[in-house]
Amino acid sequence: MSQIAVQLPAELDAFVESSIASGDYAGPNELVTQALFAYRDRVELDRIKLQRLRRDIQTGIDQLERGEFVTDFDVEQFLAERRTKHPRTAAAA
Repeated sequence: MSQIAVQLPAELDAFVESSIASGDYAGPNELVTQALFAYRDRVELDRIKLQRLRRDIQTGIDQLERGEFVTDFDVEQFLAERRTKHPRTAAAA
């Protein structure tokens, strides 16, 4: 295991201290380690999402090149159907 010295802004230092005082973490090492694991997982998830998005975009491009597309697409109808099927996500947008 390696040691790294880090200087934190006062706001983050206070957060670390209060997290330890509240008993959420045994010490700064535990808090920073958990934060870095969470960050690593988020970066990996973002990488997977981007990979899937690129795959889906390529699928759409391939379909367009094969002539598999609809020319009479109604954006308003699509949005209305989306709001009906997914009211919670449509309200957040």
